[in-house]
Amino acid sequence: MSYSPSHAASNYQPSGYKQSRRSTDGYLESSIQHATPARLRLMILERSVEVARVLANAWRTQPEKKGNNEYSLKLFDLITELLSGITSKEGVCNQVADLYVFLAKHLLLAEQSSDADAVDELREILEIEADTWRMVCANETLAKMPAASAAGTTAAPISTDTPISGGLNLQG
Repeated sequence: MSYSPSHAASNYQPSGYKQSRRSTDGYLESSIQHATPARLRLMILERSVEVARVLANAWRTQPEKKGNNEYSLKLFDLITELLSGITSKEGVCNQVADLYVFLAKHLLLAEQSSDADAVDELREILEIEADTWRMVCANETLAKMPAASAAGTTAAPISTDTPISGGLNLQG
């Protein structure tokens, strides 16, 4: 029995799949294009936490996924992306860069023995880092609030996805 391309099992998609996927991709693309540098870093950190969780679970429950696999490679890519976003070697930037180098080395060591507990430790550090960047994003949003809300009148909540011009100073 043969399948024509339109009936191949690998081409099956539920009705509405393509439209739903396109709208999701468009939303993600828009979120990325309009995100502040801090929000972009937070998005990478949140994805890193998710991938670390999946990796640890895969190493625990799927023997064929032991060692380096698509999840460990993705996590390594995310960590190196975080590291590449640090452009200064002064003060706290150097310390954050050292943290990401430590995380990359920790992951490489964990891969050698498929140590899911080591990945859980890595994930916990990434979660703390993500919490820190959530606070940075919240502070950016508060800094952008109109003066009217500072005077006591209520204003509509502002999304952290709103683009903000200017740089992010980690020194102050």
